[in-house]
Amino acid sequence: MFGIILAAVIELTGVTGEDLRSRAFFDANNVLVGDPLVLTIDFLGEADFSSLHPPVLAKSVNRRDWKIDDASAKTSTFQDARRLTYRIRPMREGVLYFPELEFSYLEKSGEKRTVRSNAIPVHAKPGSQVVVKEMGEADEKGFPKPPELIAEVKIADRDELFRWKKALSHPTADGFAKFDFPEAKMNEATCAIREGNWSRAMSIYRLLEWRIGQTEAIERGIIAAEALKYDNPSAVLPVWREVGRPLLRHDWKGRVGLVAGAIAALVILFWLIGRGIRALACLGLVALFAGAAFGETIETVTTNADGSIVHRKIIRGGNGSSSFSITTSSSSGGMTRMPSMGGIDRDPFSMFDDEDFPFGGMRRRRQQLPPVSISVGLMSDKREVTVGENFNLVLAIDRTRGISFSEGVNLSLAERNLITQTSPAYTLRQEQSVNPTNVIDRLVFPMRALAPIKGPLHYSVSGNYVRGGERGGFGFGLFQKAYPYSSGPKTCPFVVKEPPSAGRPEDYAGIVSEGLSIVELPDILQVETNDVITITYRMKFKGYVPPRFLPKDVAFEWNREERSGTIEYRRFFVADGAPATPALKVSYYDPQLKRYRTVKSGGTLIRYRKVEEGSAAK
Repeated sequence: MFGIILAAVIELTGVTGEDLRSRAFFDANNVLVGDPLVLTIDFLGEADFSSLHPPVLAKSVNRRDWKIDDASAKTSTFQDARRLTYRIRPMREGVLYFPELEFSYLEKSGEKRTVRSNAIPVHAKPGSQVVVKEMGEADEKGFPKPPELIAEVKIADRDELFRWKKALSHPTADGFAKFDFPEAKMNEATCAIREGNWSRAMSIYRLLEWRIGQTEAIERGIIAAEALKYDNPSAVLPVWREVGRPLLRHDWKGRVGLVAGAIAALVILFWLIGRGIRALACLGLVALFAGAAFGETIETVTTNADGSIVHRKIIRGGNGSSSFSITTSSSSGGMTRMPSMGGIDRDPFSMFDDEDFPFGGMRRRRQQLPPVSISVGLMSDKREVTVGENFNLVLAIDRTRGISFSEGVNLSLAERNLITQTSPAYTLRQEQSVNPTNVIDRLVFPMRALAPIKGPLHYSVSGNYVRGGERGGFGFGLFQKAYPYSSGPKTCPFVVKEPPSAGRPEDYAGIVSEGLSIVELPDILQVETNDVITITYRMKFKGYVPPRFLPKDVAFEWNREERSGTIEYRRFFVADGAPATPALKVSYYDPQLKRYRTVKSGGTLIRYRKVEEGSAAK
């Protein structure tokens, strides 16, 4: 209906994603020949668009019908979509169909996938022939040119000079490929661009950059190759080449030297930082012992029963507020024990265990906290239900006594779009666990199945728990520390059967809803013959609509709000004499009535106005 699908697939370079969708539309659908339009192409889905470069479209459409300015392409983000916009003009009168375009991208697994946009009808009315002629005469004169051929070179060998002059008389890329010096390679790249082989030219320029460094002539050639590659006369030098120009202007020896110098500078810098840290540490120790030097020093010598001698030196501050001791001992054989530091032969950090210390007992309390045991399980009160049927999910939390989830727990379901919670969760009861130190809390989540589920439910539980009686902050229990908990991915056996087959319409596509309504919103109703009417269908539902569902003859989904249960679809209709807009029919299953229903919308009357002869040309 909307024209042919072009065989060529347009590559979305740098895009990696999963299950993309696309939609396309113009800012107007009823224009004069030659009027500028804005073509918008949106890509929706989980994907990385950070490296997306607007692809060339001019080669994928009929140039007799459309003129696309690829140089005007822009990228932006609109809501959850990555948006491309192009300036485009219709080239002849009549009902023109901008074709469906197929784009390719890579999945995260590396497999290539395709996504297809919708076709768009446009009613192009007779316009100024002067504008059309000027557009038709536009050519590639504005494209950047590669460097001119280099003729003057110093060649000592007469035979080689003869071959050089012969290559200049009939310049081709293959002719200059026989020579190896840089001037010949520049000529080879220039001829490759003139012959339309931009990839060969780019490979030559890359080798020349490595060999002699980036020059103005090479930059000019790269720009010409980029313009030819993207069919874009406004092509510029890639940003990374602009930024890296200080490095690229050197040949390979200079680049290696710069990189080696940078690495050496970093090594020296880190070495100096390490030396500085050690110097600061030494100064700190000197300051510590220097302060102790002004205190009172008491030295004692004790002979033990085994004949060993203990030398003990106590250094006490002048005001008696602090002290530390250095103890050494030696046996009769002269063996000496390493000095020890502390109060009196004690662990220097034992002060944190003293009750009279301001923070006394802090480490002991931390070590005495009992271990925590938490496990969760989920089950359904019905192992198998039918779409639309109510059921309960029961979450069992086996936890240590004395801990609690102060803010409740979060139950996350991977199938959250296929089932819905009908009312708030509530606590069923508390039981004694098999583990005598644990109890089991049972929470009930009332649910309803909205779509078939063949496998188990995939869920996870998370929340923050606190210890009962644990003090924090200033020790008054005002600030209790919360500890995060996550169960990780788990599964629960569960099956949701499809709606009954009896009475199922042929066009049923999986919609489950307690009632369904559709409102038709055409943008115009007073038209000329062949004018394009853009119709928006606003569908209200209470239940489940498959993510990929599109009613028959609808172009694309425009907006979806799950919370309010509203979906908007767009449709293009050519008013070819029909008295009314076409009807839209959608079938669904009502779980309350337990039967299938069909809702219809459309049939709005259209008024046609007569066009006076010659008025369109004006």
